[in-house]
Amino acid sequence: MQEENPQIPAFIQRFLAIQPGGISHAGTLLACMVGVLAACAWMLGGIQMTISAGIAVSLMLVLTPIVSPDFLMKLLRASPLSADDYPAIHEMTHLLSQRAGLKHSPRLFLLPGKGVNAITTGTDDTTTIAISSEALHSLSPRQMRAILAHEVAHAWHGDTRILLMTDVLYRATWTVALFGLAIFIFGDFNPPAWMIVLFGAVPTISFLLQRAVIRDREFAADHGASDLLNGPEDMIDGLLHIDQINRKRLGLIPYRSTQPPSLLDTHPTVGARIKALRALKPGTWQKFFENRRMPEQ
Repeated sequence: MQEENPQIPAFIQRFLAIQPGGISHAGTLLACMVGVLAACAWMLGGIQMTISAGIAVSLMLVLTPIVSPDFLMKLLRASPLSADDYPAIHEMTHLLSQRAGLKHSPRLFLLPGKGVNAITTGTDDTTTIAISSEALHSLSPRQMRAILAHEVAHAWHGDTRILLMTDVLYRATWTVALFGLAIFIFGDFNPPAWMIVLFGAVPTISFLLQRAVIRDREFAADHGASDLLNGPEDMIDGLLHIDQINRKRLGLIPYRSTQPPSLLDTHPTVGARIKALRALKPGTWQKFFENRRMPEQ
């Protein structure tokens, strides 16, 4: 497995969730996204523009619906995973959901196409997990249980809502920056060159922070899966096996060269994820969910 960007300082790699940094810091990354948007709005129109941007983002968070899982499944051409044909998969999901404290067991769908993949979408009673066909036929029961535990951890964390927040913040920052550049180019205002460069770079900065939040949630979901499975061994085994399968699917094409640079990637590399799992201490496995479990009704 290849090393991550040695030219980037280690503390930046940890902050941007390229490498594991211990505890999740998605809140800090989201705060940075808010700060970038606020600074951009303030430079463009002072406190009034900053307040306006804050109101607009709040309204977008309230009014922007989370994409319907059924609609997304149709787009992906996914079909419901039959409980009669795959009873063990449904039982695994139900037991993991119970342990995680979910109120509803996620619905299961089958993704077409090649490669090992799984996604989680929806919230609360609409939570849906889609598993690729190759995952069903290429993974051992323990490896499949590990992948399901990872997806269940995403559902418990409410990662769909978190990703919606990052998307709204990124789009708002992009809009403000584009509006500012339009004023600079077509208006009478003659800003200094550094301000033009800054407004041109702001959307990229927000995008990189958004990607970092997503990678942070992947590390957190791996941690949650380790907790649900009483240790990281099955998750590590599953990640290694999936990596081998996906490498073979790429044939003669160098595996890493087909991937986007890690700063733009939505997932940490397999090596970084395994490094984080092996760093977990035995005493922390069960506490991750026990300390965050919903109170009993």
